[in-house]
Amino acid sequence: MPFLALGLGLLIWLVRPQSLLAALPILGLWACSKLLVTWLNASPLEPAPELERRDLRLLRKTALHIWRYFAEFSNQEHNWLVPDNVEDKPRKVAASVSPTNVGLLLNARQVANEFGYLTVPEMVELTQKTLATIVRLRKYRGHLLNWYDTRTLEAKPPFFVSSVDSGNLVASLWTLQQGCLDRLRQPILPSAAAEALLDHVRALVNLRALPKRVLSRCEAEFQSEDWLTSVLNFPEEVLDEKNSRAKSDHSSDIAWFREQTHLRVRRVHELVRAYMPWKLPEFAALRPELAGGASLIDDVPLQQLPDLISELEARLDNALGSSRNGNAAMVERLRPMLAEARRNALRLIADLRQISEQARGLANAMDFSFLLDKQRLLLSVGFDAQSEELQPYCYNLLATEPRTAVFIAIAKEDIPQDCWFRLDRPYTSDQGRPVLLSWTGTMFEYLMPSIWMRSYPNTLLDRATVQAVRSQQTYAASKGILWGISESACSKRNEAGDYHYEAFGVPSLALRKTGAEPLVVSPYSTLLALNVDPKGALINLRRMEGLGWFGPYGFYEAADYTNSRRRLLPARYELVLSWMVHHQGMSLLSLANFLCDNVVQRWFHSDRRVQATELLLQEKPVSRGQN
Repeated sequence: MPFLALGLGLLIWLVRPQSLLAALPILGLWACSKLLVTWLNASPLEPAPELERRDLRLLRKTALHIWRYFAEFSNQEHNWLVPDNVEDKPRKVAASVSPTNVGLLLNARQVANEFGYLTVPEMVELTQKTLATIVRLRKYRGHLLNWYDTRTLEAKPPFFVSSVDSGNLVASLWTLQQGCLDRLRQPILPSAAAEALLDHVRALVNLRALPKRVLSRCEAEFQSEDWLTSVLNFPEEVLDEKNSRAKSDHSSDIAWFREQTHLRVRRVHELVRAYMPWKLPEFAALRPELAGGASLIDDVPLQQLPDLISELEARLDNALGSSRNGNAAMVERLRPMLAEARRNALRLIADLRQISEQARGLANAMDFSFLLDKQRLLLSVGFDAQSEELQPYCYNLLATEPRTAVFIAIAKEDIPQDCWFRLDRPYTSDQGRPVLLSWTGTMFEYLMPSIWMRSYPNTLLDRATVQAVRSQQTYAASKGILWGISESACSKRNEAGDYHYEAFGVPSLALRKTGAEPLVVSPYSTLLALNVDPKGALINLRRMEGLGWFGPYGFYEAADYTNSRRRLLPARYELVLSWMVHHQGMSLLSLANFLCDNVVQRWFHSDRRVQATELLLQEKPVSRGQN
């Protein structure tokens, strides 16, 4: 373009020199047109910041420890559901589960597979068990009731259909549905398996159960291009270090991580033997002949694996005809293993498709139309399934977590689109910034829907989340505490010794003013904010870790500063030594979005109903002067 503009300018100067001055602006724009188009087509998003190694390791450490909660407590005792919360010291497990808990459990396994903490066959097996339990649960018009006993599977009174819980469950089911189909398009054994193994080894080193030299060796081998061979040849006895300097009070943690590290190595072995036996070390001599100069035996999408195996079986016959130096025996050993691998691959593909279809069916069965207040065009908070009465109270704010349920119900065409615009959008000014108000001013209200639903730049909801995080940070700084205030447990206990639970929020963000000064900081709130303010969130998390807020299942539920009223000295707090599964699940999914290119949002938005409705999420913000 610049050369053409220069040539045209020269021609004008030769033919009509008096016109050159008038033509120069046009020629200049033409010369710069390519640069201008490139700028206009550029992404409006700022590139994700480069993560420092210590930050990446902290986030992966957090993900692994959170996953431990699901891996340890979603078991046969709890019918492959997951208990609502666990208190530490003394250990107390609340054997109840809500629809939101169920949905987050299903998505947590998908995320664990993405991180490498579960293989695809493991994820499939566990998901099938949980779905089988869901089928057995008592329902009302397709909806799960508000609470069940995880041991008996009996519904707990009052028998209530919660709109917000049902919305969260459908979002999780659509995410499961599309995630299973996406898994078919991915290799069955990505390099994430090696990273996951390193996470487990680092956990043992941090607990002083292994020396650092073991970690150094693993990092050198598992981060190489030939990581799979290193894992398959890894001597597991190295993990059972006898000269441990670990403290005795960490013995249960060490035992769990050691067992899991062994299990990760064995699961890789099992997967390779069952689905890709030609990659076993014992068949290394055959691989050049099987490859045939092509890259066919490199990783292929799972859905193409049966065809690849069929082609390898044909190549195996050719290899048998030209085999030398004892390869014939090797060929005969591999042949039946390939046939079995093909059957296994076909079965796994069928299982993933069946799970996807079952998730779709469960979601479709949940009709939201009877939850709508048809006079006000707002979703009721819920329906009493015993008296069969719709509750008179409705969700009427956009900046609250029930917007997920409203979005879902519209996408399902159970309620009209007008319901979205019936949600109020009250504004206020905080530190000179326009802020969209929520009901109680919690991080939960602003950020939970973003686990599934995309946040589009410079939209009403995007600016609302950004300003909410800034207001949270400003409020916490004025109190001399770490930021991240949301609904959570606090240090107050009831007669049974259970922690009290309440919606703690920032007063300047809340439509409902309580007059109290909430000083209960929940780490999960910071994890929810990772995609909103990565730098600020990472600084906050490092400070929390440094203060000892990290336990066996990740960051503790909260730190309660309420009783600290000292002005001149550092604020004191009491740690709430518990973990709540819906906070654990939200945190794990937020970590996956942050570290894995918004994978949970990508799965959710792959559903055509979501794609047809997502324009609602792109609403423009109100002008700065509007209140």
